[in-house]
Amino acid sequence: MKSKLAKAALTAAAALALAGAGTPAFAHVGVVGGGEFAASANEPFAAGGGFGVAHAGDTAAGGFGGGAATATDLVGGGAGFAHAGGVGI
Repeated sequence: MKSKLAKAALTAAAALALAGAGTPAFAHVGVVGGGEFAASANEPFAAGGGFGVAHAGDTAAGGFGGGAATATDLVGGGAGFAHAGGVGI
């Protein structure tokens, strides 16, 4: 009786171990970003920009943008993206 019980427990443990090996118990996740800024009071001027990207598994999103200004002018822009599995935007 003990031999059959031990054999059944060993078989169940092996099956669970194999099932666990086939499904990873972690997620691949990452985040990165950065930016910069510059300004001057002599002939007033300011400029800046930044970016960022984040992902988890096969899903990712990111964007970037920047701008500049003088005493009389203003300019800027940006863009972004998103991706989930086989779908991208």
